[in-house]
Amino acid sequence: MMFAYIARTVVAHPWRVIAAWVVAAIAVILFAPSLDDYTTGNQQTFLPSSFESSEAQAVGNQYFPSLSGATGSLVVVRADDAPLSPTDQQTALNLATALQNSAIPGVLSVQGSPTSLSADGKAAALQVVFDGQPGDDQVNAAVPVVRNDAEQQLDGTGLVSGLTGNAAIQVDTTAAYDNADKVITIATVIVILTLLGLIFRSPVIAVLPVLVIGVVLSVVTGLTAVLADLFDFQVSTSLQSILVVVLFGVGTDYIVFLLFRYRERLRQQAAAGSTADTHREALVFSTDVVGRVVASSALTVIVAFAALLLAKLGSLTTLAPGLIVAVAAMLVTALTLIPAVFTVLGRHLFWPLGPGHDSPHTPFASIGAAIGRRPAVFAVVIGVVLIALASFASGYKSTYNTLGELPANTPSQQAFDTLGKSFPAGALSPTQVYVVAPGPLDPASLTPLVTTLTQVPGVSSVAPPRPSQDGRAALVNVILADDPYSNESLDLVEGPIRDAAHGAVPGSEVVVGGQTSTFVDVRAQLAADTRRVFPVAAVAIALILALLLLAVLAPLNLLVCVALTFVATLGAVVLLFLHGLGYDGIDFSIPIVLYLFVVAIGTDYNILLASRLREEFRNGYAPRDAARIAVANDAPTVAAAGLILALTFASLTLTGLANLAELGFGVAIGVALAAFAMAPMLVPSLSALERRAFWWPSRQKSSVDTGDDREPAVPR
Repeated sequence: MMFAYIARTVVAHPWRVIAAWVVAAIAVILFAPSLDDYTTGNQQTFLPSSFESSEAQAVGNQYFPSLSGATGSLVVVRADDAPLSPTDQQTALNLATALQNSAIPGVLSVQGSPTSLSADGKAAALQVVFDGQPGDDQVNAAVPVVRNDAEQQLDGTGLVSGLTGNAAIQVDTTAAYDNADKVITIATVIVILTLLGLIFRSPVIAVLPVLVIGVVLSVVTGLTAVLADLFDFQVSTSLQSILVVVLFGVGTDYIVFLLFRYRERLRQQAAAGSTADTHREALVFSTDVVGRVVASSALTVIVAFAALLLAKLGSLTTLAPGLIVAVAAMLVTALTLIPAVFTVLGRHLFWPLGPGHDSPHTPFASIGAAIGRRPAVFAVVIGVVLIALASFASGYKSTYNTLGELPANTPSQQAFDTLGKSFPAGALSPTQVYVVAPGPLDPASLTPLVTTLTQVPGVSSVAPPRPSQDGRAALVNVILADDPYSNESLDLVEGPIRDAAHGAVPGSEVVVGGQTSTFVDVRAQLAADTRRVFPVAAVAIALILALLLLAVLAPLNLLVCVALTFVATLGAVVLLFLHGLGYDGIDFSIPIVLYLFVVAIGTDYNILLASRLREEFRNGYAPRDAARIAVANDAPTVAAAGLILALTFASLTLTGLANLAELGFGVAIGVALAAFAMAPMLVPSLSALERRAFWWPSRQKSSVDTGDDREPAVPR
């Protein structure tokens, strides 16, 4: 068998395997480009060019290049929150002139006029136009300069300023994610060191996965950057954080799978009275058995992530390469580097207490015995709990407010809050209506467009049309009354505003752009991608399970269990964040990302338990006895791996970023449900209830008679 051959080869030549890994890792780390150079938070870059917001951006780039880039609102108020005096107002307007004259690299213009003053007289909003799109290097560099220069100019005047808008939000988002990466990495390392040390009572085992996976993370990051360079794509700002938890979570899973089976084999040999050095034989056996499980699990996860390539939304499709590389690299690591390191360490791996001895009286042995006696009770109870949680999923409500997901003390969020006290919330990001005529554009033809847009409920104001230099196009800025990132604003732009704009200027093309319009198209495409990705991932996983288990009913049972776990997980997220914490909505990307993680990783645990169930069934044990033995022997592995993985993902809740907190909590709950309820209880219960039909058309060897009063057998 392939896995047996790999295991024998690695164990026979451990130093060669380690040397090959070291050379490859050094080469990738030293020569691969930086992934930061291919990372962006600009949703516009992830949309197909056929969408209206993308067409509008192209029109803006062509006819209004100085206005179509990143923008910002520099909000000036008194530090004591009093109204601006005439002197304060003039100081604020002079600030625009001073910044304009500073010729800050990356800034095209800073403008202020009497219309920049709020109606309540308490704030001035200066318009900053940057040279480039949000996330561009020159724009990112200009944001802190604008902030610092404004602060210095206002020093001693009693006035304070704050910069918000898409450019500042992008800079603050990047900084927040950089800080999140550090928090996640530290928390993940602490979780793994602590739990592995407690489970295996060995400092060597506690430290080893952290060191190995840390190296693999650097390699995967480099390889992802290489792919981004070769195929010319950018990735979302969330990828780096997700890679950390995926690699440390999945990687620790695979290592734990191998460690438990390796330790179990050593204990069996010790119980049999073997005095020979059996570490290598046990490692070959364990790598062979677990290798099949790990390879199947990794393939399942890879296929699930590969389904993202079918999406048209770039923020989803560009997640796929990094995640696929991460899981594939971890699979190769689990089959080669880890066994090689274990071989070199030998009996020192379990230092100082050794592998220990099996105890027949463990909690999972009792659970396995109970499942063997009353599988229907376990199936009903767990099913009811999952269905109860799943019922809350119908209350899911999405949000596209990326600014609101940042910590409250983020500079751009604070500036936006200040802006919203004196100006319409939509002033942060006006909706841009572009008109393009086949020839010279008659200014009078724009009057019906402005009148119609002004009459749309939810529109605060409409600026006079601004003609292009060649006279063939015009730009009309529309200020919304509500937060431009809110669902209400998205609905307004998607429906009434686009309906009012289209056809309002006969003979001319009218398109609606801006950040709100971009998220309208993101929302529409995400819904289409979800309908495409979900079934493809489900069918692919079902086929892999069928090939692995060589059965028809078993993979269908597993898939239904995983699907129910996903819906229950989404219900738990809705229950906590919408009902418990009072969030306005849950990040728009959570359901599809949560689906892929819970389905893929939850299937990992199902594969481990189902493989052991099938192994014992094929060995001749009756279905109930096979369930009892599988739970007693492999449920501890699933529980340990699940606990580590759940707490690893839970570290995302420490970042202060709402979308990562939602993702971290969701995956942690999904993994916990899979590791402590679905895989070790629901699946064995169903296999016991459905008996031989569960494994049809697979056949078992001659039946082994084990009474219910016997302790769980430990197979050979």
